[in-house]
Amino acid sequence: MLGRVSAAEVVREATSGRTRPLIMSCDSGADENIEVFCKVSDGCEEGILGLAREVVAACIADCLDLPVPDPWLVDLPEALPNALQDVSIARRIRGSSNVAFGSTFLRRPFSVWPQGKRISRSMLPVALGAFVFDAVIENVDRRTSNPICLVAGEEIRLIDHELAFPQNLVGNRVSPWELGGMQWLKDRDQHIFFEGLRKQARHLDFGPLRRLWLALTDRR
Repeated sequence: MLGRVSAAEVVREATSGRTRPLIMSCDSGADENIEVFCKVSDGCEEGILGLAREVVAACIADCLDLPVPDPWLVDLPEALPNALQDVSIARRIRGSSNVAFGSTFLRRPFSVWPQGKRISRSMLPVALGAFVFDAVIENVDRRTSNPICLVAGEEIRLIDHELAFPQNLVGNRVSPWELGGMQWLKDRDQHIFFEGLRKQARHLDFGPLRRLWLALTDRR
């Protein structure tokens, strides 16, 4: 699921995102260019660690059938900054790891999940899956004040996991499977799906979700 491409051109800086991502045209090695939404380590709150978290989260999400944009490891050629007119972008690339994290640039007009949006019946499995996923990886970022979730019609895309995972991977707080371990998802600036899931609690089916988590092997 995780592919590797080489950056061929910086198209522009993205118009949103605190890490100032770059839209890049990349060579896939299969006679085609892929446009990716690319994060370089210079700009991420925790540098390379943030990129590693993005990679691990994307791979786990894939195992759980959660809708994240296709992830990529993006090689940044040494000569790339020399071709850029924007001095600040060139400086950031030179100061970054030579491997970045990218996700396929979404062509369909997705927009940020709006506050108070109703979760439709067809969205319930994804919303529930995302809620449990964020609880386990301790992703504190998908809150009403910072949705980091895109939507177009009934389609959802989950983005931005660089602040997921505590330092020891699971368990800085009470573990999510212990009583009280998910309390932080509903306190104050709560998880974007909490209220909608609570209102439709009798329609939630944990069976498929449980099977997907149980299928995550130690090897994986």
